[in-house]
Amino acid sequence: MRYSIFFAIVLVLVSGFIAYFGDLLGRRMGKKRLTLFGLRPRHTAIGVTTITGMIIAALALITLISINKPFQRMFREGDQIIERNSVLSKANADLESKNRQLVARSLELEKTVAKWQKEVDTARKNVQEAMQARNAALQARDRAVKARDASLKAIAHLQQDIGQRKIQLAELKRTNAETKSQLEARKQQLDDVQTKLVTEQGKLKSAQDALMVALGRLTVANANLDKANAKLAENTKTLEDQEQKIRDQQKSIVEMGKQQLQLVSTFRTEYSRLHDAVVRQGDELARGAISDSGSAFVIRGDLARSLDQASKRAEALGAPLGANGRAVKLIFRQPIDKDKELVIEEEQECMTMAIRAILDGNRDAMVQVVCAGNALAGEQVRVEFKFYENKLVFREGWLISGTKLDGRLSEGRILLSVIDFLRKDISEEGLRAGIIPIANPGPRDTTGGDPVNQVDALIALVDQIKAADAPVKVQAFAAKDVYSAGPLNMDNMTFKITKLE
Repeated sequence: MRYSIFFAIVLVLVSGFIAYFGDLLGRRMGKKRLTLFGLRPRHTAIGVTTITGMIIAALALITLISINKPFQRMFREGDQIIERNSVLSKANADLESKNRQLVARSLELEKTVAKWQKEVDTARKNVQEAMQARNAALQARDRAVKARDASLKAIAHLQQDIGQRKIQLAELKRTNAETKSQLEARKQQLDDVQTKLVTEQGKLKSAQDALMVALGRLTVANANLDKANAKLAENTKTLEDQEQKIRDQQKSIVEMGKQQLQLVSTFRTEYSRLHDAVVRQGDELARGAISDSGSAFVIRGDLARSLDQASKRAEALGAPLGANGRAVKLIFRQPIDKDKELVIEEEQECMTMAIRAILDGNRDAMVQVVCAGNALAGEQVRVEFKFYENKLVFREGWLISGTKLDGRLSEGRILLSVIDFLRKDISEEGLRAGIIPIANPGPRDTTGGDPVNQVDALIALVDQIKAADAPVKVQAFAAKDVYSAGPLNMDNMTFKITKLE
């Protein structure tokens, strides 16, 4: 509450700046030798200008409190926000500590996974070697089976041949038709056949022995393969469990990071609200009209001039020049989905996208250069473009608004009535018609034009009303075509004063 009271006092004192205009009004009133409440003309002018400035500041404060909820909250809860700032800072430090612990834990888990991955690779290599040994054993078994089959086939042929020889021998013995030499020859052939049979039986035994050896190797290879598969399954299951744990830890780290970013964003927002910012988010630094009939080169030049104007304004408010030679830095925001947006900070690319947006609109545009985020002293101001259609609001000669005033009152009261007419009726009518207002106006923001000429025109209007010395109807007309870019001020309005009967 102490900060809020201090802010209110400062806001009221700022109204003294308005005395600049009041001083001009006072000089005019002093020349007219006007008096109020019995005071001397000089003291009357000083009192009227000072009271006018303070009334305007008080009205601005009351308006902000009544319509701006964030300002109401700051006015009521300024001290609580400062206390909450310290709590958020402590929570941020705790989150950073937890984040470092999680990062260390993540590194340990990555090392463990790498170790287990090496064991899995070794197991897979053993499985491949066992599979190669098994294939070699299967090939040896196939060769042995083929040799056994060939030996069995040869034995069958030999046994068939022996049977035939025995039949022939029996026939020779029964018939005794053959000679002894033929019998000996047949016996010799029978011995040869029996020798071949013994040889083939030896080959069959060798093939069976080779087949048994191959079967033994195959059994050993299958056992090794089963062990390797079991080890691989165990390592795979362990690896999957650890990967799940890592995913859970990473998800937790991401959630912690989101919370940390949210807390940092909240801290920065509260910090910016609790400290005097050089430029506030949403403040307008410059504006300008851009015709769609121009080329991309001409539009780029118009945008660059708007940035130069914004840079001069920001530099006057205390922002330093950056690497781009300006006190402002252009960004471009492009929404991606409901909760995300793409922020482009390269100036040439931002300018290209802005030019494309103007050309695609195919109509005259009004560009506002507004602050994209609160900028403290010593910071370059981040700005962005906002585009509006620069349509015709009031054509030359159109009636803007009118009111009734009493020319019999003192010049001071007439002046206050005219100011009220300009600030309420004409301003509201301009907003309804489509004039783009200044974003987040401050006490020093004006509607454009030379302040001295504005005051001279205002005093001349008061003199005309006072000269009527009767109730009058005051009507404001557009002195020239007025567009959405504005401004709407004494330079582009004419007034018609009609006496009321």
